[in-house]
Amino acid sequence: MYNIRYGLNYLRHRLGANNRHGIHSPFVYKLIDTVIYDYHDQKVYREIKEIAQKKHSDRRVINTLPLKFYRLLYRFTVYFNPQTILLADTEDYITEFVIKQANPEVQSISLAAHGIRPADMILADALKQGPANYLTEIMSSVHDDTVIIFTNIHRNVSAKKSWEQLKLNQQVRVTIDLYFIGLVFFKPGMSKEDFRVRY
Repeated sequence: MYNIRYGLNYLRHRLGANNRHGIHSPFVYKLIDTVIYDYHDQKVYREIKEIAQKKHSDRRVINTLPLKFYRLLYRFTVYFNPQTILLADTEDYITEFVIKQANPEVQSISLAAHGIRPADMILADALKQGPANYLTEIMSSVHDDTVIIFTNIHRNVSAKKSWEQLKLNQQVRVTIDLYFIGLVFFKPGMSKEDFRVRY
């Protein structure tokens, strides 16, 4: 699943990225300290792994993503407690399983309905939805506290280029690059910053 170039780029990312001690934004520091770097084991992690073992030949990877992404997605959903989530890929049953385990009351919004209701969290694959263009498409569903999670932002040149273009959008206040995913925040009043975080 992981080619050599992708692996080498990941090593370069780790060398140039910060941990929580290199972050001066209180919002981002807290997110890293209490969510991203929370390594406590939870029952749902074992359930996710069992699903992966049944459905995927490479037990470390689901749909090109490492298993740790789904553990992290569970923690993000608990932390942000979204009431509505826009899923760009409605066939990703593992993502839906993780979200429902974290918040059984959450309501998923189809892509067709995104212009009608705001979304607290939006998930999209940068390989399928270029981040810059997709952001323009779904801005009507974004509010001040929306978080967008793009997966595979460094998977190929096109996805990476689109991620870089997204960061130039003036409505985007903060981005966090964890290499295999990128987070986007719109909170007014925050300094416009882009973080690369070691994970």
